[in-house]
Amino acid sequence: MAATAGRIRFGIIGMTSDHVWAMGDGLAALPGVELVAGAEPIAALRERARERWGLQRTYEDYQTMLDREELTAVLVCADNAAKADIAEAAARHRVHVYQDKPMAATLAQADRILRAVEESGITLMVAYHSAFNPLYEQVRQLLRTGAIGPVFLARGVTGHAGPVEFGCSPYFCEWLFDRQRNGGGAFVDEACYLIDGFLDYLGLVVEVSAFTAQIGHRAYLPPDVEDNAVAILRFASGALGVIDAKWGQIGPPPVRTSYHGRFGTLSTGPAGTELFSTADPAVPTDWEPLNLADRPGVGRQPPGLRGWRAPTAAVPNAGSRGLEQRHFVDCLRTGRPVTDPASPRLARAVQEVIEAAYRSAESGRSIKLPLA
Repeated sequence: MAATAGRIRFGIIGMTSDHVWAMGDGLAALPGVELVAGAEPIAALRERARERWGLQRTYEDYQTMLDREELTAVLVCADNAAKADIAEAAARHRVHVYQDKPMAATLAQADRILRAVEESGITLMVAYHSAFNPLYEQVRQLLRTGAIGPVFLARGVTGHAGPVEFGCSPYFCEWLFDRQRNGGGAFVDEACYLIDGFLDYLGLVVEVSAFTAQIGHRAYLPPDVEDNAVAILRFASGALGVIDAKWGQIGPPPVRTSYHGRFGTLSTGPAGTELFSTADPAVPTDWEPLNLADRPGVGRQPPGLRGWRAPTAAVPNAGSRGLEQRHFVDCLRTGRPVTDPASPRLARAVQEVIEAAYRSAESGRSIKLPLA
């Protein structure tokens, strides 16, 4: 689509996802961006948004807002099942879309969004916040340039204490606990971030096997919404992936990933981001060499093994001055498409893996991709 000149006028559609406040703050902090209107059926949320961002007008219905306002783009933070209708309405008005993750509640809804975007030519970005961590691109570059050799296994662990215990608002929890509006439970909510990174780093998934369960961590969950899930992935490259996602973690949220290759391992976790390799990787200059004598392993260390740790950096969240919002606005200003981990095509691929995981858990068998 052509580059956008002048001030960028944003509307907000849906405010029940708690991510809306940080994402809106990030937009409001950018020069040349104006938040002018919002649409949300819940009056208390409309008033909060009006006071927070000085919105000129608010509406109960987003269709009315799109009809009446001259908008460049919309920030969409409604429930997952509502996103397809919203994206189609925005596309009809040639209004760009910056939306919360995941793309939708179902693959069929994600396909509707992708079709609307591609037929209208609007720009759409799905906000996988983890893709805007300062180390994200460095990890991708290390993996793609063979820092650990061909990757044969990717592991991801994620989750938190549960939406209520984590502090999610009642408005957010209302649809997080509704299988139809959310698309599932802990897996769609948490594992989507890991799937997005795995697909971007390692390529397409061709088979999924998964188990979901409600262990009973949180008595407030309906019986059809899982609080615990495990998935095994097979990539087109032959590599395997393992993901576990949970609502019910006691202690700090355990977000950890590791990539295991023929010549080494790259991991993130409580100790930070670390690389161990017997290859000769082109490591970023600000990564600190490790003294492996201080890191005893099990058994004999392979010849030539070296280690590095990435610097501890402040991680910009999705809020004020976030890299995420700046990226979307830059795409509008330059007319270039959103690519890689926040792109519509990759978001659709994430949705397909999510759907395959739920089909596998329900059927008790592995599911081949692409889905029929």
